Amino acid sequence: MPSIQPIMHERLLAALYRFYPSTCTIREATYTVDTVGEPQPTWADFLTDIPCRVSPAGGREMKLPDQTYGVASHVINLAGYYSTITVAMRAVISGVNYDILSIEHDGNGFTTRLQAQVVT
Repeated sequence: MPSIQPIMHERLLAALYRFYPSTCTIREATYTVDTVGEPQPTWADFLTDIPCRVSPAGGREMKLPDQTYGVASHVINLAGYYSTITVAMRAVISGVNYDILSIEHDGNGFTTRLQAQVVT
């Protein structure tokens, strides 16, 4: 019986950490009611230490009658398939919080891509 050889060279596998230089924590909100009766989120870790890469995807400016503010958009690539992540969660990378706007998976189930914006 022939031995199974990996498709990827071992030196390329050893260099994969360069593709995902950061780590990501996914947080989930639980809500409590404050003294005024308004629900307040408390963020708790859901998934931790996921290798990731954050890239800017562009930006835009929102104009309202009384104010103008910027919305920073980012793409967060996660190493792995994470079907349990939802748009109600947040990603935290290097102390920066990102609201998850959409979630995509590659066709082979090896990566998860999050469209996100910085929480200000």
